[in-house]
Amino acid sequence: MTQVTGLRPDDSALAGQVWAILHEVLEGPRLPEDSKARLRLLIAQHPGRPELALVEHFRALRTDAPAGSELLGV
Repeated sequence: MTQVTGLRPDDSALAGQVWAILHEVLEGPRLPEDSKARLRLLIAQHPGRPELALVEHFRALRTDAPAGSELLGV
């Protein structure tokens, strides 16, 4: 298994899972293009720390969402 730069050895499984989630989100049709662009920027700002990019993305979704709305339209 390839070690992900910037993570402790025990975090490599988590990083792999986060990268898989990010790939699905960025390639899928559900996230608007402006949100995908912001997520790509966050990934670039946190090289080797995909979990931080994902957490910041979720925080931005929460602050961008109107009061009482759901974050994901499932």
